[in-house]
Amino acid sequence: MSTLVRMHEVVKRFDDVIACDGVTLELGSGEIHALLGENGAGKTTLMNVLYGLTRADGGTIEIDGRAVELSGPADAIALGVGMVHQHPLLVGPLTLAENMRLGGVGDGTPAGMAAAIAPATKLIPFDVDGATRVDELPLSVRQRLEIVRCLARGVRILVLDEPTAVLTPDEVAQLFGQLRELAGAGCGVVLITHKLSEVGALAQRVTVLRGGRKVGTYDPAATPARELASLMVGRELGEERRERPAATPGAPRLTLRGACCDDPHGARELHPVDLDVRGGEIVCLAGVEGNGQRPLAELCFGLRAPAAGEALLEGEPIPPHREWERRGVRIGRVAEERRQHGLVADAPLWRNLLLGPMAARTGRLVRKRRTVAWARGVLEEYGVNPPDPHALASSLSGGNQQKVVLARELDNDPRAIVAVNPTRGLDVGAQREVYARLDRMRAEGVAVLVISTDLDEVMRLADRVGVLYGGRLSGPFAREQVDRERLALLMAGMRDERDDADRDASAVIS
Repeated sequence: MSTLVRMHEVVKRFDDVIACDGVTLELGSGEIHALLGENGAGKTTLMNVLYGLTRADGGTIEIDGRAVELSGPADAIALGVGMVHQHPLLVGPLTLAENMRLGGVGDGTPAGMAAAIAPATKLIPFDVDGATRVDELPLSVRQRLEIVRCLARGVRILVLDEPTAVLTPDEVAQLFGQLRELAGAGCGVVLITHKLSEVGALAQRVTVLRGGRKVGTYDPAATPARELASLMVGRELGEERRERPAATPGAPRLTLRGACCDDPHGARELHPVDLDVRGGEIVCLAGVEGNGQRPLAELCFGLRAPAAGEALLEGEPIPPHREWERRGVRIGRVAEERRQHGLVADAPLWRNLLLGPMAARTGRLVRKRRTVAWARGVLEEYGVNPPDPHALASSLSGGNQQKVVLARELDNDPRAIVAVNPTRGLDVGAQREVYARLDRMRAEGVAVLVISTDLDEVMRLADRVGVLYGGRLSGPFAREQVDRERLALLMAGMRDERDDADRDASAVIS
């Protein structure tokens, strides 16, 4: 196996934070190499250096045995390096073909796009109409578009940053098969991840980073997942599942009564839904992305008025409002796309903590020194790294950005919480923190609705479980009445004779 890439003693600083502290990494041809670490460990920063998005402060990079200087992504692309980011870097209002053209593939027309990507689609099937606007597509399709665009450029070195965060189990299996084919064709693949199951299933080697430093490189087949987890977080981890008291639900807090939504063309996106989420319980709604999750969440957030029916908080209609105008609406909002709908990227953390529900508590007069001191305490409590109120939200890793969103939304005495894929892109330690905080909200009598594509997350959190398919809701059922197999069938649009009976039984139990 020849060496495609060698990064030696790479150093990258951001003000007082050392994101990469003398990290060395090698990637061979035909190899899938996992880069494992907690949020903020330096994984993405290291690969941004390889892709030319970030200039290193020290160290060297060799590609095909030759030292290179990368002044930008164009240099990296010319050397055969491609990178697919955790959050697709596409222009939403433009079509697929136009986005391909911006990336140097095709002529901007659907026909030109189809011709340009034809060789790449032999490995990564992609049959979406090139005239479709990107912002009309689910995240999983956008991600596949970026992979195909990289392959159409002729990359030999492909970096994937948390590629399965937006995929269903079936899509994950399909992607893994495609990555194995790429490696079989001689490409080198770097998989940035925090999921131990992916490392064992896919990688030949795994490099573990912690706190910006390299812990070591290991053989996943010879290193137990539990050992890798301990290396990643720097401590022994307890059992994955915690026992918790049985739910004692109170009165309904968040209610949908025959609520439905239409898209801008009048087509029905969400069929009439009846749902009660009671204080002191967690209701999880599972489903493959694109089956009504977004319109249902927007109804609950108050960002959309129902086409028919009603959405209620404690018996009162949820007033429609714009993105940040939530004065007096006591619903915690953990949106799916934190960078677009959870944070203002170029604003400091203390200002981000004052957005949305916090604005109602501060009024018009903000004493900056006192507010910054308060923000520092909140950031420390939620484990944000670094806990610097003046740091820009854009400078944080995805996991730390999510912690900021949770700090703002959960620390505001909400009556209900609606969380969409709340642990997407988070490492195992951060996931546990999120679960513990949602459990705490449940214990304090808050109504918690979690909309998730992650079955493990659903089974871990739920007191009651529903499934969205084709804009219709099955359930919710009592947690003990469902298992992973049954949920997977419902997510695929299949049901059996138990479903209606169990829904009736769940309604009685609740």
